[in-house]
Amino acid sequence: MSDPGRITALEDLILARLDDDKAQDVVFIDLKGKSPVADGLIVASGRSQRHVGAMADHLLRSLKDAGYGKCRVEGMPSAD
Repeated sequence: MSDPGRITALEDLILARLDDDKAQDVVFIDLKGKSPVADGLIVASGRSQRHVGAMADHLLRSLKDAGYGKCRVEGMPSAD
């Protein structure tokens, strides 16, 4: 059994990418053992719609490059 406070490689990748892109108000919510759908939730904001859109695009590329495949995205055209 893994340590519940441990951040996985995927979570670490996402948090690092958001930090590189200067995301604001980044929060990691640990859902391990609390939700059948997800182990964690990461919420972040940006300075503008353009900033949010760029962060989402960079994150998608990083996930694909790391071998996680193509992710499904909603709200990308309006960056919300």
